[in-house]
Amino acid sequence: MTNIGTDPMELRTQLVDRVHKFGPVFADGVAEGERERRLPDATVRAIDESQLGMLWTARAYGGLETDVRTMSEVAKALSHYCPSTSWVVNNINGSNLLAAKFPQTARDEVFGDNPGAKLASIFAAAGTAVRTEGGYLLTGTWPYGTGILHDDWAILVARELNPDGEPVGGHSVLVPAADLTIEDTWHTVGMRATGSHTVVLRDAFVPEHRVIPAEVQRGRENATDVGLPPLFRTAAIAALAVVCASVVVGAGQAARAFVVEKAPHRGIAPTKYTSQTESRTFVSSLGRTALSIDAAEMHVNRAADAIDEAARAAASLPESELLRIRGDVGQAVSLVTAALDELLWAHGAASFAESNPLQQYWRDANTAARHAMLNVHVGHELYGGSFFGLEPIVPSL
Repeated sequence: MTNIGTDPMELRTQLVDRVHKFGPVFADGVAEGERERRLPDATVRAIDESQLGMLWTARAYGGLETDVRTMSEVAKALSHYCPSTSWVVNNINGSNLLAAKFPQTARDEVFGDNPGAKLASIFAAAGTAVRTEGGYLLTGTWPYGTGILHDDWAILVARELNPDGEPVGGHSVLVPAADLTIEDTWHTVGMRATGSHTVVLRDAFVPEHRVIPAEVQRGRENATDVGLPPLFRTAAIAALAVVCASVVVGAGQAARAFVVEKAPHRGIAPTKYTSQTESRTFVSSLGRTALSIDAAEMHVNRAADAIDEAARAAASLPESELLRIRGDVGQAVSLVTAALDELLWAHGAASFAESNPLQQYWRDANTAARHAMLNVHVGHELYGGSFFGLEPIVPSL
């Protein structure tokens, strides 16, 4: 599939349309993904053909170079078909954005001959790097490698050790997926198809051009660089949090649509209602729940738009705004998980049939909502603390 227009709004619409075009493929892969704990091959081919893994890849390499709001809309749409697919696509794009911080030599190595390169990233500093001639020897065991079974490269975090074995700094390290050993550790009740297994390296050589200081990876010095396209001025960590929350919001929207579709044809046991829509209690409850999901979407939209507006203006987001964004994403997923409970009460015990997509949305959304970036309690504390100028409890926003 060839590249499409560059007008931001037109591109956003076309990409959401692509999600729906390939939606049946993503939906058809849900059962296999749940069973095998990985995305089916047909799903991965659809991601490649639709270019949905190239939204945050530079146009210079043949990518689509979209903004955060577009990625958020794509994530929400994907979740209607398969939340795990949405989560993997988000991780690919987020990792591709993080790769932009590496030197051009490394970027050329990743994307030069493969514009559709898929990356994974693992934030846990679960490895060590020891300097050697021309680079580093990397050793470690990194859990939660989302999509690693299908990726070409991985960004890992490691602590540099001096000759005495003492830590002297942290690094972000770019490694070919072919160099990794994958341990089968992803046994969960939700987001099963993400295949977020553990990756292992032992004294693997990584050339110096594929290693950057962790503070460079996390830094926002590029925010005001007018020589960069807006995407690469984006506050990357905040953007990743927003699109992860968007997966959860999309699952909530999909569950709401399913309950609404089925309601006219379902009674309410053990009452005399032959249609749920006859019950004022049901209708009122649904209205309240729907508004909670709407509110969750408003939170992620507000956050995405704030990030994009700053990137377009080549302006650095103030810390107070970044703290509010963490509050936004935590609040969004909290609203959705509560709303999903209400939707399952409304639909009834049939929600828990294996053939019923509601239980999948419920499991996947609740699993994703517990990601460290989306922790509602941390988000509340960060946002609340911003009113008093308190030191953030999270080192990277």
